[in-house]
Amino acid sequence: MVMAKRTRAAGVPALLATVGLLVVVGCSADPTVNTMLGPQVYGGHYSGATATGDTPEGAAFAQWVVQQDPTQRYITGAVVRNDDSLGVKVQPNVTRGDLERLLGSLTEGMARTFPGRPVRTIAFYQSGDKLAEADFDPRTGRVNVGFAR
Repeated sequence: MVMAKRTRAAGVPALLATVGLLVVVGCSADPTVNTMLGPQVYGGHYSGATATGDTPEGAAFAQWVVQQDPTQRYITGAVVRNDDSLGVKVQPNVTRGDLERLLGSLTEGMARTFPGRPVRTIAFYQSGDKLAEADFDPRTGRVNVGFAR
């Protein structure tokens, strides 16, 4: 019985360290990134890329996104959160001009799919660092693209 208590007690620091690591890894200064990291209950792998969402409609849109690039020339994954935020992981070879056009098109597509609300598309490097984002304003009908520093 003493042995069981020691084993259990010895496992507590390891468990706390693991939980602490998960909390640190899961946190970001960008709240949108934190929103994108939540559990995805719909979707899966399509066309060799991951497409998920937290609603069936979001997962369907993420699937459409990866189907637009079946050879993964630019996109390797897509996730939709709250039917207003799209995150895409992009290949490192994407040019700034191609990314700007891609984000504009994807954001316009999302605005048509989820009408009447502001939507955002965020491009991430494969490492998970934010590369750029595009925001759609339903009042003006315009998409603004900005690049991370």
